Amino acid sequence: MAKDVLVRGVDEEIYATMGNAAKEKGISINSLVKDAIDSWLSRKDDDDAKIHHLILYADDKSLSSLMRSLDYFAKKSGWFRCHFGPADSFGVKTLDELKWHNGTINPYETSTKNMTSYCGSIIKKMMKNANSQPVCCIDFILGDVANKKSLSQALKIEHEYNKSRVGGLMFCPYKTSDLLSAGIQDMIELFEEHDQVFVLKGDKVYKLHLTLESVHKMIMS
Repeated sequence: MAKDVLVRGVDEEIYATMGNAAKEKGISINSLVKDAIDSWLSRKDDDDAKIHHLILYADDKSLSSLMRSLDYFAKKSGWFRCHFGPADSFGVKTLDELKWHNGTINPYETSTKNMTSYCGSIIKKMMKNANSQPVCCIDFILGDVANKKSLSQALKIEHEYNKSRVGGLMFCPYKTSDLLSAGIQDMIELFEEHDQVFVLKGDKVYKLHLTLESVHKMIMS
């Protein structure tokens, strides 16, 4: 037997929007609300979300806009704000000014023989300082490795990180100029190593979708 679902705090405008959405899907509002509740229940016990996003940017201005927005939301959410990278990086300097925890282990050199091990040490140190808080972290090391060594080297570190992610949000910014000289295979692999890909343009953020398609579908679409 169907039962009514009562949702407190839903005003007329929201209810009307839900009604339109339900009508478009050909279902009842109760079904729409039930789906939302079921979705929430399936995730409510997962307090240790481990998200790994890729950020592509062309200039420091667009990166600055994103970092200041992340700073606002991270503080509001009570996350442990941290970053690491070369001292001369614009991103590192900006987040230092915003009082983010700088987890870079000195001396920092991209010529270090085992950068994967070095980055692993940084992650362990970061988690200790986070003291069980979910983190909001921006990693400028990988973009630096791609610039000074190769994207292939950065990918090895990305792959290793994905074997044991930290709880919270990890953002990896790469300059588009460093990727354009890389092979298409490495670029695709970079996208696949991340949950989502975002492209910055000024103060706007675009989400890039990458799907595998057939030639037939490409021609017939």
